Order: sequence, then C-alpha cells, then structure tokens
Amino acid sequence: MKIINKNVLVPYQAEQIFDLVNDIENYPKFLPWCNKTEILNTNQNSVDAVMHIDYLKIHHSFSTHNDICRPTQIKMHLINGPFKSLEGYWNFTPIDNIGCKIDFCLKYEFTSHILSAVIAPVFNLIADSMVDAFIKEADKRYDE
Repeated sequence: MKIINKNVLVPYQAEQIFDLVNDIENYPKFLPWCNKTEILNTNQNSVDAVMHIDYLKIHHSFSTHNDICRPTQIKMHLINGPFKSLEGYWNFTPIDNIGCKIDFCLKYEFTSHILSAVIAPVFNLIADSMVDAFIKEADKRYDE
C-alpha cells in the first residue's frame, strides 16, 4: 500500500483552504491532471464525487465518499475505481491569526499488479503533488 503524507503551514485561514479542497466542481480549472468531476450526491455532512484523470496518456476515473466537517476536516473513502483500497484525509488546523496547518494523508493500493504497473507511476506523481497544486490555487484566489 502506498502512503502519501504531507504537512505544510500556509498563510490562509482554515476555512479558506477547506473551501478550496471542498470545491470539487472547480478541480478541472486548477488541477492539471483532472479533466472532469461529477458530484453524485451531496448534503451538509458528505459529498460523493467522481474524478476523471487524464494525464500522460492515462485515462481513469474513481469515485469517493467524502465526510466533511467544516472547517477542519475532510475524510475520503473509495466508492469505485481502479483501487483495491483508497482512503485519506485533509486536516486544517488554525494557527492563531497567521494561517493554518494542512495535514494531507492518502493511502491506496491498486486492484492488480498489472494495473499498478501501468497507473501507479502517474497516480503517485499526482498524489505527491496534490497539496502543492492546492496551495498554488490558494495563492491565486486569496492573495488578490
């Protein structure tokens, strides 16, 4: 099982970063590897969504159930996709009036060794750069 852990301090409020990560409909505008998203179901406490990946000739989609606790946490659980398992979380911890700490963790394993050999290098790159992509978008949205 592959595990990605990222921790970073940012000069934005927890609510701002939470709203950015929870803005699934706009992922295709700022995540270079995401060409489409679909919201399947949403309510005050959760979102079910599909993300379509189109990157380096890899075309796949997966869906997750996201438990949301605004403004501090989003937990992701696999619904469907090329994974044996996929789960993760975003935690947003306020730090006084100077910003927040982002904790991102993603654990995943593909359904087969063949699929892993084909998709894993691209997905590993995507997962490893995810926090950076959100911070870059936060800089655009909130530094104006």
